[in-house]
Amino acid sequence: MDDHKYLRLPNADSAIMQHPNGTDNAIEIGLVKDHRFVFYFWFKWWKKTARQLENTLSKAPTLITIDWHKDLCAPYKIEQQDLINLNLDSYKEVALFSWDKLNPLNDGHILSAAYLNLIGDIYVLCKQDYFEEENFIDHWGNEHKILCFESKEDLLNEISNNNVNEVYFDIDLDYFTESDDPCGGGEDLTLVEDKDILSLIDIYSEFMQWIFKRMEGMTIATEPEFCGGLRNSNHIYDLIDNTLFDFQLFSKNAKWKHLS
Repeated sequence: MDDHKYLRLPNADSAIMQHPNGTDNAIEIGLVKDHRFVFYFWFKWWKKTARQLENTLSKAPTLITIDWHKDLCAPYKIEQQDLINLNLDSYKEVALFSWDKLNPLNDGHILSAAYLNLIGDIYVLCKQDYFEEENFIDHWGNEHKILCFESKEDLLNEISNNNVNEVYFDIDLDYFTESDDPCGGGEDLTLVEDKDILSLIDIYSEFMQWIFKRMEGMTIATEPEFCGGLRNSNHIYDLIDNTLFDFQLFSKNAKWKHLS
């Protein structure tokens, strides 16, 4: 029996939407509280496209993630073994793995996914800056390029000059906060101005239009703890929801606003 049909992750939901490029294809949008659970959605999409272990050289979609943190901690030896032993034929086991085995600090899901070649190259728009990035070699010897950026303009310039055709788009809402704490969050946290949030995800901007044409899945992590609380997280989410969609995401009539 297929064990994923009725599976719901804790503190997560998903919606099937028309592809934002306007074609009749569909994509899934996953909403999670703890960022590490996006690992499960990347697995689902890998599974859907039949990228099995016997095809480990297949180029997985590029990840573009927007996050206050880099979330680029590589799996240790024991974590690598856990990943190798993970039963990728079972949605339930991968869901439990996302909850029980991935680092609860939410900083290891990206390179854990890359280790299994569930995602391809990695582009990070972030505010954290305390270690250098190196390209990452997965379990089968594939190289995953890792690049971090401080501005949307630098990120757009880089991705525009690369042959990227498929993208997973990931947003952690804590990116839209300011904090002097080296780990983000903290008592001095403030939200960026609404206009700055809206500018980044402007649906008619060159950046978002580039994303829409190539998007193969989207994930959003609400992370209220690192947003300074649930009210802050909800405020950021509300701005994003109103900007991207006509009617609310997860409602029956939800549509991409730029296609309306």
